[in-house]
Amino acid sequence: MDALGPLELIAAAVALMAAYAVRGTAGFGGQTVAVPLLTLLMPITIVVPAVTVLTVVSSVVHWLQDWSKIAWREIARLMPFTLLGVLIGLYLFDRFDPRTLTRALGIFVMLYACFALMSASRPVAAPLRLMRRLGPVLSATAGAIGTVFGGGAGPLYVIYLNSLRLEKDCFRVTITTILTFQAVVRVAGYWRLGFYDGSALYLIAAGFPMMLIGARLGHALAGRIDQGRFNLGVGVLLMVIGAGLVFK
Repeated sequence: MDALGPLELIAAAVALMAAYAVRGTAGFGGQTVAVPLLTLLMPITIVVPAVTVLTVVSSVVHWLQDWSKIAWREIARLMPFTLLGVLIGLYLFDRFDPRTLTRALGIFVMLYACFALMSASRPVAAPLRLMRRLGPVLSATAGAIGTVFGGGAGPLYVIYLNSLRLEKDCFRVTITTILTFQAVVRVAGYWRLGFYDGSALYLIAAGFPMMLIGARLGHALAGRIDQGRFNLGVGVLLMVIGAGLVFK
């Protein structure tokens, strides 16, 4: 990885703080913000494994505060299919070259932005009976997407969990737990494939304090901002970032 200049280092620090503030506020979305922003500065094959480790660590904050509210039954129902998706995603991540992955990430981020913009007006909710049938497909797809792009799995879990009408804190900590279990398996897979080299480890060490600051800020903001405006702001930001990645 080429050495970053002072302005690039500041941009990377701000990106990480903002990303984990988003995660702390909504319970998901941190990686979807961090990965594309950092990929504008460094290779995606360094960014994705490093950010995945930071996400696992950041989730400890949510568990310590809200672990009793986790909907464990729903996690047990979804996890086998999520793990299958992770295995598929690891295969794809290892097979494609970084340039192809970066452009694919840009397209995916723009699609994710469309979801955020649509959910700014009203949340996506489907009948519970339908979601019970689609849950395995959504979970496997989320596992593959999260592994290949380092994020973006959250909306598929959101669609499923919204049908359960969970209380807000229960929803946030449950989706955080699902994404963290997924991330732990991904870390093992990235390590097995040899992606944790010196550059990735350096990014983890340098990003750790930025992640803590962002997570703290996000938890303080949770419940205090309008969710519709929050989704709108994230959607617009990601649309711009996605376009930048496509033409990088």
